[in-house]
Amino acid sequence: MADKPELLSSGAGLGAAVAAETGTELGELEAVAARGYWEQVWRRFRHDKAAIASALFIVFLFLAAYPGAAIARMLLGHGPGDIYGTNGLDPNSLLPVGPFSHVADLDGNGTSLFILGSDSQLGRDEFLRLLYGARVSLEVAIGATILGMTVGVVMGAVAGYFGGWIDTIVSRITEVVMAFPVLLFIIALASTVGDRLNHVTFGFLQPGVFTLTIVIGIFGWYYPARIIRAVVLSLREKEFVEAARMLGASDARIIRSHLLPHLVAPIIVYSTLIVAQNVLLEAGLSFLGIGIPLEVPSWGNLLSTAPEYYLAQPWLMIWPGAALLVTTLAFNLLGDGLRDAFDPRSSH
Repeated sequence: MADKPELLSSGAGLGAAVAAETGTELGELEAVAARGYWEQVWRRFRHDKAAIASALFIVFLFLAAYPGAAIARMLLGHGPGDIYGTNGLDPNSLLPVGPFSHVADLDGNGTSLFILGSDSQLGRDEFLRLLYGARVSLEVAIGATILGMTVGVVMGAVAGYFGGWIDTIVSRITEVVMAFPVLLFIIALASTVGDRLNHVTFGFLQPGVFTLTIVIGIFGWYYPARIIRAVVLSLREKEFVEAARMLGASDARIIRSHLLPHLVAPIIVYSTLIVAQNVLLEAGLSFLGIGIPLEVPSWGNLLSTAPEYYLAQPWLMIWPGAALLVTTLAFNLLGDGLRDAFDPRSSH
């Protein structure tokens, strides 16, 4: 007779299965180190190749806009605002010269290399204006995002935590701001006190950046406020909040020490997404002539003059358009990757 198979307990069966999966004998299993929250977020994020590539591009953009622009200016020997006039035009067609053109210096003692050609009839360097335009876009987008997120987080956290009449007041203010005609306000601002506000630079900003940062930030806080309010409404009923109340913690301490740490993930994710939106908004306003002054290099200003040459020199639209496209795409992909890293269930 064949031997009867031995009966194994459920624990032995589980141990054998674990040993088979790990390749070790029973009793020789190695200890598994516990992973913290941020380590798990990083492990999930680094597997998103698109998000990693986007983050690297954003780092490259900052390097190109700040040290890179200054280095390029030093090597080329001229600035983004230097006007070469007819020297930067083709003598036959009187159109801006094309890429990799050597333009005679204003003093007539040499030539300057225009890597991407000249930008318009003024004969300014398109390449340098593109690099310095990245500064304007990043300063406006990031500054407005910080301002809008700060106001939105405070308003949303207060409304969601306290509820009642405070929530009602904040909700009504939010609805008023959402219905406000922002574009008409910006047009009125640009035509009245815009020139005086544009000269507020604090010694390091480009002219016009402060004005757009304030306007976009003040009218861009309501979406973050609504998101944070919804998150706080669910968090305030959790056990750790009730425990903090029982221990006598003040409302301000509960919001600062117990609620804000749980809001880090949505704040980071939404900030990356709103930066891309603000980059496009700044370019759109500058394209319409109510954003950054025309003499200041910005991607919107470059696009505003490019349509004059869209048949003869289409690259004048391609360079700033491609910069806007890739930048907004990078921030959006980075935001999607961070969202999936912080909340893996959102990708299913």
